[in-house]
Parts: sequence; C-alpha cells; structure tokens
Amino acid sequence: MIGNYIGSARSVLNAGEYRALYLAHGSLPIQLSGARKLAGLIPPEWEPFRREYMGEVQKHAAEFITRVAEREGYIAFCDSFPRNVLIGGVLAEIFPEALFVLTVRHYTGVIQSLLRLETIRVLPGSEDQVDWVDPTTVAAGTLWSRHYQASFNLPDDRTVVFGYDRFCADPEPTLQRFKLQLDAAGFPIDELDDGTFAQSHANAPGTERRTTGRKNGSSVQWAPIPSYDASRWTLQMELDARPVVSATDQLMQSIFGADYSEPVGYPGSNALIAKAPTSLAPNAPAGAAGSPDAAPARHRPAPVPGPTPKRQRALNEPLGEGKRARVRPAKGQ
Repeated sequence: MIGNYIGSARSVLNAGEYRALYLAHGSLPIQLSGARKLAGLIPPEWEPFRREYMGEVQKHAAEFITRVAEREGYIAFCDSFPRNVLIGGVLAEIFPEALFVLTVRHYTGVIQSLLRLETIRVLPGSEDQVDWVDPTTVAAGTLWSRHYQASFNLPDDRTVVFGYDRFCADPEPTLQRFKLQLDAAGFPIDELDDGTFAQSHANAPGTERRTTGRKNGSSVQWAPIPSYDASRWTLQMELDARPVVSATDQLMQSIFGADYSEPVGYPGSNALIAKAPTSLAPNAPAGAAGSPDAAPARHRPAPVPGPTPKRQRALNEPLGEGKRARVRPAKGQ
C-alpha cells in the first residue's frame, strides 16, 4: 500500500516489488556460499570466479533499475519488497541518498495477513539449510520479528516511519503527519495521489478488501477500518505468537512509540493470556528448536532499549528538516 503511494509521485518510478536487490544481496550470497561448508564442493581455484559472478549480479541489480528510471525520465525509483529491510544496511551504502520508508504494524495483523496469503515457506535466516515450514502462527510471528529486528539497521537520518494501525484507526491525521515527515526529508509530496488509498492492495484478484479512502470526484473521503480481524485472532494464536514476538514487540513500542500501536479492539497480550485455561500451551516453533526470536538478527545483535530511545520522535517533530531529497536519483548525484 505505502509502496504504491510513494510510487504514485510523478517523478518516481514505481517498481513494485522489484525483488532483484534482495535477490542479489540477500538470497544469492546465501545460495552461492552454502556449498562452502562442505569440502570439495567449491574448488579453491573457482572461488575468485564465484565472487566475480556475485559482484556482477549485484552491480547489475542496482544499475538496471537506476538506468530504467533515468531512461524513462524519473528522478527516483521505489522498490517496496518487504525483505529489503533485511539488507537495509547494504542498501544504505549502495544508495547513499536513498530515503527509507518503514511501515510498522502490530504482529496480530501481519500474522493474519501472512496466513491468509499463505506466503510462509522458509524460515528467515535459515535459507542456506532450506528450512521449509508450514504457514503457522509461529512461522508468521518469526517472520514479523526478524524483519523488524533488521529494521534497526536502517539509517536514522534517512528513515521515515509510517504507523499502519494508527492510520487504519485515524486515517487523515496520520497521513498528514506522514506527509510532513516526507516533506521535511525533501520528498515531493505535492506529487502524491491520495486516491491510492481507495484501492485494495495485496489481494488475490476478486478478493478486494475494505480501504480507508473513498474517491469522491477529485477528493478522497476517509473512514477508519480494522487493522486486524478480532473475530479470528484466537487465544491459541496469541499463545503461539507471544514467545517469538514479545521481545521485538517491546522494542517496537520503545523505539517507534509515536507510530507503532496495537490495533483498535485488541485487548492486549496479557489480558488475553490471563483468560487462558491451564490446558492450553504454546505450540513448538516451526522448523527450529526453541524460540526463533532468541536468535540475533543476521547483521547485528538485538539492541537493548535505553531510557530515551534513539528513534522515538514526538508526534509533531519533523524528520531531517532542511535536508535535500534522499530518494535514489536516476543520475549519480
């Protein structure tokens, strides 16, 4: 949804889920390095060519999208593939003027969405072992946790945060705050099309869902919508999710408190679990022993929240005021 909104700007090429950047910098190194763990599968004389190939693929992934944007007359492109956050630190170096937009959403809605779309097929961080898992609450919660752990690697001065649950509960003020932060970061907000929010995204054809926006001629009317399905979030799901999401959930509240919130109507994890009969217990994590959330993020140790979280911003505080646009220029400026 947010990727299409950013991509609605006239000067921005909307590449959707381009995926090539994560393929080159996330998946490819894992796949090409897996055989190195076993002697003889990669002869020493081949190692320089393996590195050369990987470097060429990575260079092409970045140069191709930049070249296309320039050729078509855009000054920037938008790649909204969620797994890009797992290589955020790498992307910040490749695109030193890139603007990162992080959408934060409570684990309940994300887990329900992932299960509805049946997109859980491999346990994050275990791609080299190809740890296939069933689309369970535990697997979806692990995916949520790993992605948001990785988000702490994004550059503070080039990251704008959008609160999805806050937007669903109170669309217009939340969107206006988001625009103020984009504007402070130099993004051309006058080019954005608010009508994007009147379209249903990430659905199978013919299964459109409710939206916060309603087109009324040239204007958009706003109405709150649920950000999770309370009737389908069961006590067992909460018990299953809590071991793999609780630590990250606490960090999210501490670091992104101005944007991250629980969905309207959600009673809270403690209140739900307090009603649990003693016969209920969490299911074992899928594809791994113990809690997957105990494992550190791939590129950094999990941070410990301090008394004044670094990323937390006041509701009316602009981001990066006075700085130029940091969306990726088509020309290497």
